[in-house]
Amino acid sequence: MRPHSFIRACCFVAFAIVGSECSYASDIKCFALQPPDQVLVGVKKIAILNFKSNYGFSQADHTVQSTSFSDHLTQALLDKGRGITDVKSGFFSKKEGKTYLSGARTDIYTLIGREELDQILKEQNLGTSGLVDETQAASIGKLLGADAIVVGDIVSSSNDERSIGTEYQGKQSVSVSCLTRTAAATVNMRVVSVATGAILFTKESKTTAKDKQCGSNLPKLASTLSVVDQCLVAATTELANGIAPHFVESDFALKDVDAKAFKDQANKARDNAANGKLDEAYAQYSSIIKDDPYNDAVMFNMGVLNEVVGNYQDAQDLYQKAVSVRHDGDYSKALEHCKKMNDFSQSLAQIGIVVDKHTFNVTDAQVSASTAAEVKLKGGGGDRIALYTNADPGSPVVAKVPGGIELEVVEKAGDWVKVKTFDGKVAYVRKDDCR
Repeated sequence: MRPHSFIRACCFVAFAIVGSECSYASDIKCFALQPPDQVLVGVKKIAILNFKSNYGFSQADHTVQSTSFSDHLTQALLDKGRGITDVKSGFFSKKEGKTYLSGARTDIYTLIGREELDQILKEQNLGTSGLVDETQAASIGKLLGADAIVVGDIVSSSNDERSIGTEYQGKQSVSVSCLTRTAAATVNMRVVSVATGAILFTKESKTTAKDKQCGSNLPKLASTLSVVDQCLVAATTELANGIAPHFVESDFALKDVDAKAFKDQANKARDNAANGKLDEAYAQYSSIIKDDPYNDAVMFNMGVLNEVVGNYQDAQDLYQKAVSVRHDGDYSKALEHCKKMNDFSQSLAQIGIVVDKHTFNVTDAQVSASTAAEVKLKGGGGDRIALYTNADPGSPVVAKVPGGIELEVVEKAGDWVKVKTFDGKVAYVRKDDCR
């Protein structure tokens, strides 16, 4: 399962077709939020100064490129859903990219407006070029009431290469001149603390772009500045992701449920998940768990649904239960990834991004992981440990559960441990059967 990871809506599902039969091995595809390279703790308000530029032969040329880049970076940081794009829904069609997550966004900073910034620069006799060093940047930031200032430099270049191509004139193919214009840009960004003048974060982005036209289309060749600007647009996305969260398209795979008694019900749950009906899918999986509380595939699938909506702790708990019942590579990978997502969510919370808790329309007791003390049973998945109604081996057996799993401890009583099963039943197990 690939990670990753906020307006709740539909995701998209890719179906795998094997031969003439339709397989249920489908993935839930949706956009998940990823943290920035660096969490700028305490930084809420920032100002973007014009970057130093080597473009052109005059100060006016430099200012054009610097201002253009600042505008692009500002736009990227103000984008609420940066990274969400249209996705393919067929051979010739696309659908709007969506996410199931609710409550998160990528526009986490308040940005100083250009007019306010220019006014301060003018008052400091710096003109509107905005070209200052780190020490000046901190001073300007204090005047603006900013927490941090973004500065940097741009080194760009371009090259034209001529070649021979072909073009149809009427019904005849003729040789024509072609021109390929290639541009490259290296942008170095620095984020400076207004309070201390220290550099909080640095990142470099190297990008290229090109345009090629031939024959009668030569007049349509993009200008050098336009091709360079394409590089800068690409750079701003990468640099914005360095200091602000962004969305990435992610795949979440569901497991086949092998138990014949629940096959139809599991397939319906999977179909509902594929069609964006996550609550219905979750309720169906919960119903299976009620009758088969140690079905590891269903536990895993319920974990996947929780991860898709951003309930990372619930997902982690369900993955842990699946692993305790059966050691499976996919379960272990999902568990480790979800642990990282929990850490990520804490980092996001530091910058004010909190994913809303999604409440599935089922009883929490059916799926919630226990926070109480737990006991691990002896043996492995192939063993069955008896759980009794009372602390008496002559009392009725409530269930025979796989060895190696962990159960919530209600209380300890002599040679017995009172436990709660995954489906909420209370029973007794011998201490000798516990590790």
